[in-house]
Amino acid sequence: MKNKNQGFTLIEMLVVIAMIGLLSAVVLVALGPSRNKAKDTRIISDINQARAIGETKFDPINGVYALCNNSATDFASLASDISAQGGALAVNCNPSSTPANSQAAYSSSLNGGGNYCVDTTGKTSSSTATNGSC
Repeated sequence: MKNKNQGFTLIEMLVVIAMIGLLSAVVLVALGPSRNKAKDTRIISDINQARAIGETKFDPINGVYALCNNSATDFASLASDISAQGGALAVNCNPSSTPANSQAAYSSSLNGGGNYCVDTTGKTSSSTATNGSC
């Protein structure tokens, strides 16, 4: 006599569901550092973009960079994007009576630890900005 009930038993189904749950948990744990790295990459990109905007908004007559002259509206969307990624846009200005000597530095903390900084010369570092340089 043949068994007409073909299919999986309850135990077999529970074992398969448990294995899928275990594998998905392992994958989610492995993705955690990748998410932080992606957020840090986005922060770095935004900081570099802030520097580029600052360069285009440089006032050569007074030697003042944008955002050093209270023009925060130019950076509002970048600042909110950096904040959404877990960082905070910080600007350190070092104006000079000689426009060629004026400097500004843009920095933010990173999710993976440390800080990212870029100054008006394009120099980057992992330290915070002090006196208009990284």
